[in-house]
Amino acid sequence: MKRKEKCEYGYVRSQKKRMLFGALLMTAIGVAIFILGLLLNKFEKANVFTIIAVLFVLPMARYLTSWIVLLPFRTPEEALYERVKEQMPEGAVLLSDYVFTSGERVMGLAFLVLTDNEYIGLAARKNEKLPKMKEYLSDALKKRAIPGKLVLCGGEEEFLAKLKKVPEVKKTKEERQELLDFLRSLSV
Repeated sequence: MKRKEKCEYGYVRSQKKRMLFGALLMTAIGVAIFILGLLLNKFEKANVFTIIAVLFVLPMARYLTSWIVLLPFRTPEEALYERVKEQMPEGAVLLSDYVFTSGERVMGLAFLVLTDNEYIGLAARKNEKLPKMKEYLSDALKKRAIPGKLVLCGGEEEFLAKLKKVPEVKKTKEERQELLDFLRSLSV
């Protein structure tokens, strides 16, 4: 199975599986090394294998933390993904499974469509605080001197209606590469 890149459809689902597998693997390796140390040292815990086993807690904690951060988020349904792709204007760029963090909270957008000078997003969760999310992303774009209007929607129908109103996009993906790189750098 090909590894999903940030902001690609299916990224959240894929990352949750990878992070959980990584945490379980690091735990299993640490436990195996600890048991091996006990067997080789007449069941005495004070040995170098115990230290090595304890060090496996660090990568396990990193994997587990990433999994916990992504746990409340879901990859959108494929039917919705297809509807969004159909509604997108020609030349627009679609980011999906967009989860990002501020200093205060973890936020997520199911989709973010980049047009010429307008960025239209759909909240990943019903209880997402759209004003805080909009403020954070707008400030980040302003700091990078990236022009454009950010519009965030709480519901699918509102999002799809806004997509229908967007005119044809003139900028190419290459022209928007700096914006894409920046938005991907914000994501988890």
